[in-house]
Amino acid sequence: MKKILLVGLVNCLFLASAPASAQNLDTEVALGMASLMICTTIYSQNDMQIEGSIVSQSMKAHQDAGIEAMIMSKDTSKLLDEHIAKFQSASTDKQIKLCDQALQFARESDFVKVNAS
Repeated sequence: MKKILLVGLVNCLFLASAPASAQNLDTEVALGMASLMICTTIYSQNDMQIEGSIVSQSMKAHQDAGIEAMIMSKDTSKLLDEHIAKFQSASTDKQIKLCDQALQFARESDFVKVNAS
């Protein structure tokens, strides 16, 4: 049930209607943001508070920088669906390993710096 809710949340975040002048959402940022959202749940379920805090802070910073106002291409949407399916079909141990990528994205993403100015 949580996974269905999470997928719905990701779809609402990325597929919301955006003004015609909105920027296109970079595929790497879309996948990184989806990973942050998924991993927030995974970390909370596995009592990984430090990791959960890092991804939650990064997710909020991306939202505050305007990620929700961007539009996503069909190709990026397809890759996002595949990315989510990869998480859903993975074991808990594999999900935690996949979340290492979300931590890396949280630490290295320059989306917030570029779009917050």
